[in-house]
Amino acid sequence: MKTERIEDGVSGERITKEVEISIVLYPVSGRLEGTTKIAFFDHLLNSFCHYSGLSVKINGCESKDKIVHHLVEDFGILLGQAFRSLFDYTKVHRFGEATVPMNEALVGTYIDLSGRPFFQKNFEFFSDKIEDMPSETFEEFMLGFVNHARITVHIFKFSGKNDHHICEAAMKSFGLAVARAIKSGETMTTKGMID
Repeated sequence: MKTERIEDGVSGERITKEVEISIVLYPVSGRLEGTTKIAFFDHLLNSFCHYSGLSVKINGCESKDKIVHHLVEDFGILLGQAFRSLFDYTKVHRFGEATVPMNEALVGTYIDLSGRPFFQKNFEFFSDKIEDMPSETFEEFMLGFVNHARITVHIFKFSGKNDHHICEAAMKSFGLAVARAIKSGETMTTKGMID
């Protein structure tokens, strides 16, 4: 796996025996280009891009072993590493939070660009699958992202019965929280640095 700063963003690729993924992460425009070939995951990534203001261009996304878990997890790992390469956490607001309603679902995300990876959510999905994506892969994507971006993320469900609505509200609130955390500004830290 490697990432590289380019003129207007960060390019990255992850090649293993299980997957081959190539992306570019841009700090502007809020668009998703390309496809993972997993429709609901594309839907979630599009929501993340739209609400975070970041753009992800997928140049290639191949599942060699045809296991969705590996593809979604590894995409999160690569996107998280690109995110860490793109932003200097000492030159942004650092903290972000957002709560999003979607029909009966109400989900909030709270993040800290702390240099310390931690993720928790207070809910489980009701079904094994959401559209064409195994529901457990949402957490695998988030863990991959969080651990490699080195950020803290808490996602709390306040209400919700429909997995599609819960998952989408979670991703939208995550995107909005990221947008607030990456705004240029003086980092609040008593240590004076973020590793």
